[in-house]
Amino acid sequence: MTNTVFITGSSSGFGKSTVAAFHAVGWNVVATMRESSIEDFRAVGNRDTNRMLVIPLDVTDSEATAASLQTAAAHFGGVDALVNVAGFGMFQPFETTTAEDVRLLFSTNCFGPMTLMRQVIPHLRMRGGGTIVNVTAGSAIVPEPLMAAYNASKAALDNLSETIRYEVAPQGISVRVVEPGFVPTTGFVQRILETAATREIPDVYQDYVNQRMASFEAVTDRPLASSADVAQVILEAATDDSRRLRYAVGGDQAERTHMRHSTSEPEYDEWAWAQFGPSASSAALDPAAVAGPVRRRSTRDVADIR
Repeated sequence: MTNTVFITGSSSGFGKSTVAAFHAVGWNVVATMRESSIEDFRAVGNRDTNRMLVIPLDVTDSEATAASLQTAAAHFGGVDALVNVAGFGMFQPFETTTAEDVRLLFSTNCFGPMTLMRQVIPHLRMRGGGTIVNVTAGSAIVPEPLMAAYNASKAALDNLSETIRYEVAPQGISVRVVEPGFVPTTGFVQRILETAATREIPDVYQDYVNQRMASFEAVTDRPLASSADVAQVILEAATDDSRRLRYAVGGDQAERTHMRHSTSEPEYDEWAWAQFGPSASSAALDPAAVAGPVRRRSTRDVADIR
């Protein structure tokens, strides 16, 4: 029996590479993405359409996710693995983050995957078990400044994953978390800079925002992962028969994992301040500085990190 994987966010980045990785080893692949991306995705071609089903999906629509899982199960005879990849990121001071921003981030990065997890469990149980793989981020365990709501949404998904793995284990269902570090090939930096350029930043934050933007382009001696690397780890997580929960990807994330989990709190704090603390120029802010009016942003200003 050929296994079937259901993947969200399949049109680009980690999702697109994950589709290719599973397909290459003989799995049936259900590639889901927003409808606007389907034409470009299909144009790539060079895939056995007998093992590929492409479905339009907005992960924030619970009725659509349930229907998509039913379609996938009917088409291939069942679902053996769910991979939650779809996600968005924002780069801005928390003070200027609106309720709309927070709802959008949590709806896509946390509530959508939560809904799919609930809905896929009966499908996995019918197959005698299976695997749920949630792609979070390095900032789920080591939060980066100016991305507070994004970090919180990914941390919530991380915590949820660890919680429910015990509940579903008796049913033969495993839950995994893949934590990628910074992956330049996703175009994250370019999108984040383009998006940030459309926003009005209060003067009191501007120096620190500039400092953090520059850090994304700084040269590092740590080996960084590619989208293909992340996809291979997702495949490993989906097929691993151990009880392992988390899979870090990239040299930078390996360092973060070590500092977060294998050092004392004082050691971690010292390291984190060295990584993210404001420089002398950013720290010497005029407390009397006041921000001008901040434009309310639409969802079009959100940086898609996948």
